[in-house]
Amino acid sequence: MNSQTIATLPTHISPSRSSLAKATGGAATAAIAILTLFVLPAEYGIDPTGIGTALGLTGMVSGEAKQIPSPAQAPVAKGALPMPTKDAIAKTTAWRQDEQTISLAPHSGREVKAHMTKGDSFVFQWKSSGGPVKAEMHGEKLAATDGSFTDYWKELEMTGGQGDFTAPFDGTHGWYFRNKGETPVTVTVKTVGFYKNLFLPESE
Repeated sequence: MNSQTIATLPTHISPSRSSLAKATGGAATAAIAILTLFVLPAEYGIDPTGIGTALGLTGMVSGEAKQIPSPAQAPVAKGALPMPTKDAIAKTTAWRQDEQTISLAPHSGREVKAHMTKGDSFVFQWKSSGGPVKAEMHGEKLAATDGSFTDYWKELEMTGGQGDFTAPFDGTHGWYFRNKGETPVTVTVKTVGFYKNLFLPESE
């Protein structure tokens, strides 16, 4: 090829408007097809053509949703405490604090009780002076007339205890202490919380 022929070759090629329009339209069509056939089924679970389901793309979304439970559906671990709520926290019974002291002769027993409605609660502490005692915590329902009661726990020998208690039903709830030794024992019970009163029922 001679120098004259090379000089006459075009140095810049400009595509026609029709060519540009065809190329742009083709790219847009391809993008819409990819979005409809693959992206929407895989990312959002939207499958207007059914191809995403056939290819298993919609299962990707549902599978991920099943593996990540929402907080409301998450199972509570064994032994975990329930989340506190307003109904469990707020109390309508007046706040109070009390202390009762009883003297137990050898081989004698006595109760310390509180009148409570269902949901009332208190924090307690008790101590014995002079020796250990048998301690039993229990409650009687409000309408009970046959002497029946519900045991919560008991220990044969204790010199003190503490904790918190919530009444499971209307009635009286508290302790029975018995001195099984040969010398006098004094027991002091302190309570703080929401209940009607702390009292001493008739001695044994």
